[in-house]
Amino acid sequence: MKYKNMLENKTLSKKEPKSFQENLLQRLGPEEGRSLDVLGSDFFYLVDNLSASLHEKNPQDAPLLDLNESEFPWELQVFINQFLRECAQTSTQLSFFCHGLRIKLDDPEFKDEFWKILDEAYKHHFFIVESKKELLV
Repeated sequence: MKYKNMLENKTLSKKEPKSFQENLLQRLGPEEGRSLDVLGSDFFYLVDNLSASLHEKNPQDAPLLDLNESEFPWELQVFINQFLRECAQTSTQLSFFCHGLRIKLDDPEFKDEFWKILDEAYKHHFFIVESKKELLV
């Protein structure tokens, strides 16, 4: 019984990573944060889910990037934010683009091709000159 309680307490004490919107609200404040709603729910959904998937695929990369475990998820969210904005080309297309992308990611063939592009962008974004031999893969 004692071990069960310890396990439950440990599970409860583990914090879920903050969503990108929560992180932005914390950094910008509530007034500026509310203006971010214009980006749309699909945008925030994609940032959170794609960054979480990258984190699951590359958990060993945080030390290589000289980031601690609390910084790495935020850096991944920032990366996905930038990636989506570049894909959309203009801020007015971002919401429309994210909505379409979210739907298209249900197609397994499209999803495979998308992840090839995202993984390549990840490698380029987090490339560290000092560690050319340890290019993140």
